[in-house]
Amino acid sequence: MSYDEIMNSKKASPISIRSAVPGRIQSVSRASALLMLVAGGRVEPTAKELAGAAGLTVPTAHHLLSTLVHEGLLVKDSKAKYQLGMKVAVLADALQRAATAPEYLLEPLRQLAVTTGESAYLARWRQGDIQVQASVEGTHAVRVSMPIGPYTDAHARATGKLLLAMASPELRIAYLSSHPIRPLTPQTTIDLERLEEEFETIRLCGYSFDEEQFQPGVSCISAPVVEEGVVVAAYSISVPSQRFNEKRPWLVDAVVAVAKSVKSQSSIQADVGSTSITATAPNLSRQSKSSMSEGIR
Repeated sequence: MSYDEIMNSKKASPISIRSAVPGRIQSVSRASALLMLVAGGRVEPTAKELAGAAGLTVPTAHHLLSTLVHEGLLVKDSKAKYQLGMKVAVLADALQRAATAPEYLLEPLRQLAVTTGESAYLARWRQGDIQVQASVEGTHAVRVSMPIGPYTDAHARATGKLLLAMASPELRIAYLSSHPIRPLTPQTTIDLERLEEEFETIRLCGYSFDEEQFQPGVSCISAPVVEEGVVVAAYSISVPSQRFNEKRPWLVDAVVAVAKSVKSQSSIQADVGSTSITATAPNLSRQSKSSMSEGIR
């Protein structure tokens, strides 16, 4: 998904609220929809416009909005427009402090590793830094593996470049200003203007590469997971460069497909865990016969 597609998703058609979903409380679903509309900035945040976007009557929307204001999740200004309340910061802070990823992100990660046979991992922004939150080692004899831990040198890694490219300019500048942009291989880009050109390319195509920029002999692909027009995480695979060059188009399709297929917990019904990747593995010209452990993007 390109950056333009991500931004356009924030201006998507009005939210549809299903009135008869087993196990759900309608008023909570409606209030959540209004809260997300305010957060997303899709429409003018007045009761009338929010009601129209959520498919509610104005009186119903007004009562729900008033409740959200009372609970501190929204505030209403002098122009009768709604903004996020300070208690939303409590929720955001809790999310930023969360050290583990939810299951709805972990199952597609496992399937990505099984389908491609490559080491796969999940990363996201956490308190202004990038953190790998889960990884699954590949099944090929020759594979790339990594431990979960501190994430460094984002400028040279597919996941880091993807998250930086999709981040706000303020966050991107702050990160690059506080982390050394050092050369790691002859292919590492350390010039800021060239990095910005790479970021623009990533925003246009919707995924990123690292072709031996972080470590010789290893290449990586990364694609974003998007919720309501916001990049919330990234899936990536690390691949020995020889196999990467042989299977590149298929590997790109597999990573992008799983990233696009992710459903948040709010979207999952009875088909929990049913996400699948339909790409079929190509035949390789050479069979791997040894094991390799390398640092991964």
